[in-house]
Amino acid sequence: MKWTPWTAYVVFTVLVLTAYASALMTAAPVAVVSLLSLAAMAGAITAMLYGLRRHRPASRWPWLLIMAQLLVTVTPALPPSVLAGGAHPTVTDALLLASSGVGALSLVLILRRRTPGWDLPGVVDAGIITVAAWLLSWIHVIHPAVGGAADLTARTVIAAYPLSDLLLATLGARLLLDAGPKSVAVRCITGYLALIIVPDTISSVSAFSGDDRWMPLAYLLWTASTLLLGLTGLHPSLRDVDARAPTATPDLSTGRLAALALASLVAPAALLVQYLRGAPLHVPVVCASCAALFLLVIARLAGLVVTQRRMAATDELTGLRTRRHFQVALNSPARQRSAAAVLLLDIDHFKNVNDTYGHDGGDRVLREVAHRLTGAVGAQGMVARYGGEEFAVLLPNVTPDQARAVAERIHVAVRDTPVEVGPDTAVTVTTSVGIACRPADGTESQHLTLLADQRLYEAKAAGRDRVVGYSTPVAAVAA
Repeated sequence: MKWTPWTAYVVFTVLVLTAYASALMTAAPVAVVSLLSLAAMAGAITAMLYGLRRHRPASRWPWLLIMAQLLVTVTPALPPSVLAGGAHPTVTDALLLASSGVGALSLVLILRRRTPGWDLPGVVDAGIITVAAWLLSWIHVIHPAVGGAADLTARTVIAAYPLSDLLLATLGARLLLDAGPKSVAVRCITGYLALIIVPDTISSVSAFSGDDRWMPLAYLLWTASTLLLGLTGLHPSLRDVDARAPTATPDLSTGRLAALALASLVAPAALLVQYLRGAPLHVPVVCASCAALFLLVIARLAGLVVTQRRMAATDELTGLRTRRHFQVALNSPARQRSAAAVLLLDIDHFKNVNDTYGHDGGDRVLREVAHRLTGAVGAQGMVARYGGEEFAVLLPNVTPDQARAVAERIHVAVRDTPVEVGPDTAVTVTTSVGIACRPADGTESQHLTLLADQRLYEAKAAGRDRVVGYSTPVAAVAA
């Protein structure tokens, strides 16, 4: 086996966890357990600092904040179960709750870089998971813990622990459910959060129930979370955790849909379980959770409808309108009664570009031509990909001369600057353009499209790289 920092740290993780589990099972002295906790923390922070220096993520602040959170949460001087006995608030309360805030801030910084926009589908999906988790936490953790507190201040502090965990769970779900890539480092970060939240919950339940049978497992999971952070830092995908997502909307996969469906059923299932146990039903809280889940599901469905409509109206490669959307706009009753012009243009010898530079080079040309078309037309018209290497432009309320001027501008914008088809390769691209205007060429929208297409083929037959329009002789635009 080839030794690398990654493999060495994996071996270190296995050894520390094995020793820690053995110490817990044999009731080793507290000093031994604390020493192992310190070893895990030192190893994790060393690995993270090494990873930051080697992999150089775009921003180091989120990782420095996570390490700061780690320093507080695993300090041996702090009691593992902060809810067990004693008055609240204490200095320990302030430190641990502040560390949760620091961890939340680090996740917010990562999310803002991955998805600068709202990424509404990811937000809604995380909201559904969060509402379900909040309901279970209220029934089984928050309400029992708060009920045993003496005064309002103590209740507030005690409730703040599971609520801070819920905040971390929300941000972790948001990270796992956004449109960005789910690399090894991303999965390690979400695993790190899970290994914090689960033992925190065990500790909370143990504190108010007096049953500490599961506390050794909580200690082991806390240590495992610390070590997992080191694995995050050592993996090369650390540099891509906060990279901008390539798409704005995450896919609604079968697994994601199943998870959302199960989360939506948590509220009625929790009510049924409480009823069968003869325990408090928490009807107001369950009803509020059901209403929130219902509204979030409706918002998700509405987002899907909007996305499907946008996909139907937008060409995936170029970002332009589709041919169907173009035809609908051209045939709308409002445009039937007004002057308009239709421009159809074709990239000359596009097959040669594909054959010479491959489909990637061809796609680069299509995207760049679409960009130049949009710039040349501006806000006065609609640009669409009509099919293959053919584009269409709809210009409302223009005269034939104005339409001709726009066509000339498009022609020059495409031709005058070579298009990059590779890292060190550029090719000059030309277009042939056909123009048809209403009412000069007729009033029927279908006739306009056919006539513009006919004039496009006249331009191609005459040698390409030219514009043909109303009462225009077939002549090259530029010699």
